[in-house]
Amino acid sequence: MAATPTRTLEHSNTRIAYKKGTRVMSQISIRGTALVQSAMGHEEELSPDQIDPKISALHGALRRTWCDFCATSSIHGLKYTRDKDTNRVVHFVWILISIVMFICAIVMTLTFYADYRSSPTRMNVENDHTPVSRLYFPPITICPEVLFNMDKSKAYIDSLKLPQNVQTSDVLQTLHIFSGFMLDDERFSSAEVELMESVLQVNNLTLIQFVDQLRWDCHEILHRCRYHGEIMNCTRLFQLSKTFFGHCCSFNLRQDGLNFTAQAAAGGLDNGLSLILRYKDENYDALKSYSHGFKLLIQETDAFPSAHADCKFLGLNTESFATLRVVETFCSDAVKALPIAQRNCIFRHEFQLRYFSNYVYPNCELNCRANNMDKLCGCHTYFFEFNRTNERVCTFRDIPCLVDNFPKIITRRKKTQCPCPLTCEHFDYDVQISNFELKLDMPVVDPFYKGIEHNDAIVHIFLNSQVYRRVRVDLLSNMVTLVSNLGSAFSLFVGMSMLSLVEIIYYFTVILHKNYIQECRARQKLQSWHKRPNFAWPPHKNSTRQKSVFYISGRN
Repeated sequence: MAATPTRTLEHSNTRIAYKKGTRVMSQISIRGTALVQSAMGHEEELSPDQIDPKISALHGALRRTWCDFCATSSIHGLKYTRDKDTNRVVHFVWILISIVMFICAIVMTLTFYADYRSSPTRMNVENDHTPVSRLYFPPITICPEVLFNMDKSKAYIDSLKLPQNVQTSDVLQTLHIFSGFMLDDERFSSAEVELMESVLQVNNLTLIQFVDQLRWDCHEILHRCRYHGEIMNCTRLFQLSKTFFGHCCSFNLRQDGLNFTAQAAAGGLDNGLSLILRYKDENYDALKSYSHGFKLLIQETDAFPSAHADCKFLGLNTESFATLRVVETFCSDAVKALPIAQRNCIFRHEFQLRYFSNYVYPNCELNCRANNMDKLCGCHTYFFEFNRTNERVCTFRDIPCLVDNFPKIITRRKKTQCPCPLTCEHFDYDVQISNFELKLDMPVVDPFYKGIEHNDAIVHIFLNSQVYRRVRVDLLSNMVTLVSNLGSAFSLFVGMSMLSLVEIIYYFTVILHKNYIQECRARQKLQSWHKRPNFAWPPHKNSTRQKSVFYISGRN
């Protein structure tokens, strides 16, 4: 009989222990379910004691989202800024380190982008063995050192009606005034200006008509020509052209009013151009001249011959050998697709000039000079006259204005300079010249040298190789390279990747929205806990009188 209470007590303790274990297992199961739900993005509802009623729901959602992002983000260092096992000093240090790393990454990113925008292209040698037969022979221009043929000038001025008390010699001695159209080395008196102007007025001549009767013709300076080993009449090769130095004779030049011959190039001395230059004028030294000889100008096919060309001097009584080396620069299709601001150059159809039909950089500079002439003096010089504009041609009375404003006209002053972008595709000519004294008594069998004289100038112009170099302009970096560089900068300093950007977007859209809803629900629950008390009128056993009592409902 004594064992029964004991056995009953043991069974009772077993039931109690079983109930406690069941409660513990139930709590563990509930917590496990909550963790699984949290891991799956379905976190359990917030309890009222997990919110801060002093801040707004959006503020609380942002704070909770930021803490979750720092704890799980792949960006280095952020999790230490919210670590619960450290104090605020450690948090501050890690925040400072993270900010510095982000600044370094941004600075490097801006550097990469600035380099990409400033110089997006590079130059590569595509071929060093391109046949020169694909090229035109480089344009050759021969200019006399003196502007006019004095024998022809004297004969023409003798035929004119001259003003009273003016002799032919006076006009011939004043022809040096034409240098005022080109240079500012000398100032001219009003008497000289009015003398030449009166000659035009008396004979009802324009300046261009007057110049056409004084200038050199090509047969008057080109004595003999040989091209590709064949001696031929020079008029078959050369044409009278306009240059910044007055009228000259050009070969293979594309210019308004000229017939472009399109002569193909070939390498070697035998396939080059050989010239014997001779002034057919006994009195050519009567004009003031700095030197006795000729100018040799070599430039691009479409370029106006000027000081921008490769200019060499050919002295009298000399034989010269001018060797040319050609380099062609062209662009890839990717560079052509870039906007002008990125490639920093233009193609010829993208820029129009007022005085020239074809765009190359020297033409743009000369176009700027002509525009400055028109702005400052109201005219342009006779060698810029191509009938493309309605501006008048400068006369002798405009020379003082041209000379006084010469620095502004040739763009020495910054305010008169013009925007002249470089051309993306062009040819460059490296000219090397060797001069030797002309030996008249040297026995030769070449008929080209037959009948040479003491004051002749002989020049041989040829390509020094059968091949030439082509340089291709390519993209230095495309958008893929730029993105790779930007990614490497952020990966180096903060460990970010494209996936990190996805994380940021995900947390501050989806997770932020979820946290905001949870904050709002928790705040609604907290408000329901603080409602007014519930009132009741419970009956009294021994009395029919009812008392007013109230009770506060609590949590179940």
